[in-house]
Amino acid sequence: MNKSEREARPQEQSEALYASIGRFVVRFEWVCEQMTSCIIFVLHGDGLRTQNLAWALLADLNANALLQSFRAVVAELRKDHAGDMLILEKVSTSVEALIKQRNDVIHRTWFIGWGSGQEVDSWKFKKTKAGAKYKPRKGSVDEFNTLSNEADELAKIISLISAYLMLNEPFSNGLKVEGDGTIRILKKE
Repeated sequence: MNKSEREARPQEQSEALYASIGRFVVRFEWVCEQMTSCIIFVLHGDGLRTQNLAWALLADLNANALLQSFRAVVAELRKDHAGDMLILEKVSTSVEALIKQRNDVIHRTWFIGWGSGQEVDSWKFKKTKAGAKYKPRKGSVDEFNTLSNEADELAKIISLISAYLMLNEPFSNGLKVEGDGTIRILKKE
């Protein structure tokens, strides 16, 4: 590797880290969009004529509040179907975990370009009874890409839930909870 290649490498690594964090943020928002769309479609299917009324209620909700609304709306429709309720609980748990990851990624200081390699350091401080607590974290392109992929999969699952609700069919027809608790999209034969 010549000198110019060595000098360009840290810049390339920094750009890859910025891109992977940004990709995760955008894909996380698609999970929120799918939850919002599901709520609006359900309300519309139940007689709501003016979509802006739903937007008036849903606009500016943080991800946790949106998840609680999504969970309540879907549960209201599927509370008598054990299979769907199990899937809803697993999806909700997965979205909660992704929200925590997203908040942790967004609300910390990343030191991109300060070191070398594919891993980057960050920090944030939390207030505790004992004072400020230092919370370091490392991150990598691979980790952020994995989070993006998790968000993509959750967005697809929520979109499927929405479609089955609009068809007034159990979404357990298209989704299955595996033994390890993960949700799998069933392939149509």
